[in-house]
Amino acid sequence: MTETARRRPGRPTPGWLGRSRPAGPDLLIALVLVVLGVVGGARWLDSTWQPVVVLQTAGPLVALGLLGLLGVTALLRRWWMLLPVGAAVAVAASIALPSWFAETSPDAPLDLTVMAVNLSFGRADAEQVADAVRAEAVDVLVATEVTPEALAALDEAGLDQWFIEEVGETRPESYTGTMVFSRFPATETTGEDPVDAHTPSLQPEVVVDVTGTAVRVKAVHVPAPLAGDTVEWRAALRALATWRDRQEGSEPVLLAGDFNASRGHPAFRHTAEGFDDAHQVAGLGWVRTWPFVGQRVPPYIQLDHLLSRGLTVVEAGSTAIHGTDHAIVWATYALPETESTTP
Repeated sequence: MTETARRRPGRPTPGWLGRSRPAGPDLLIALVLVVLGVVGGARWLDSTWQPVVVLQTAGPLVALGLLGLLGVTALLRRWWMLLPVGAAVAVAASIALPSWFAETSPDAPLDLTVMAVNLSFGRADAEQVADAVRAEAVDVLVATEVTPEALAALDEAGLDQWFIEEVGETRPESYTGTMVFSRFPATETTGEDPVDAHTPSLQPEVVVDVTGTAVRVKAVHVPAPLAGDTVEWRAALRALATWRDRQEGSEPVLLAGDFNASRGHPAFRHTAEGFDDAHQVAGLGWVRTWPFVGQRVPPYIQLDHLLSRGLTVVEAGSTAIHGTDHAIVWATYALPETESTTP
């Protein structure tokens, strides 16, 4: 006489290798995967809806979350869930890994060093800014959110002895003042440029004569994508892309400053097309320039960039200083080689 086995209510169903596997962990893994996928997928939405703009900054956190989820999935031996989780990790890796591999030319000559700093309403520690300038032997400094008091403090720290040229204006009790300092002769070419119509901040443009080679430098300070300002934020980034397209010929070009955008934003990626992002070329990986100085959220995103065309990136880096929520960014470049002619 045979006895038919009856499955008890609530008993887990057999899994691989005949083992019982409760469905709860699979559902939880799937839910976390969907959430991370939605947040990560936001990078392809060219939107001005602020929640989307904010989500687009979370790309590195999504990559870390997916790696953690992959580890948990393997640890729990949810083998069939490894396929979708692994596929998501592969997509994230294809986006993140290129920034960890350097494409610089370390043997190239060090012809030009450019630094950008957001002084945070002029509150940045002027002595530390000056120390960073001297430590990196900076040739061109782009400073945003410069107040008259901040300029006086920088001069007192010795920058008026370091640089021979100053272009731009300070603005009292405001974030709109921008200055470009240079150790080389510099000619302002700003004019009435429509690229500056979408930001209240000054964005000076100068041509720097670097030992006979003209390098065009555009200071950048895009408005932050705060609630109600995201349309102008995207318009300012698109205007910079238009400015980029107007730069014809072989003249080296640099965009330097606070873009208030990361590579997770489609508008920034469009602006950076055809340009070298110094920190990516240097293979520095997850660069974080904001927010610093006692913020509740630890630094997790790069908003400050150095974009160049016609120059060779030799090295790059960033430095956190007191008084500002932005880290300093800097890069060293080699000028394009010029053909010598014999008489």
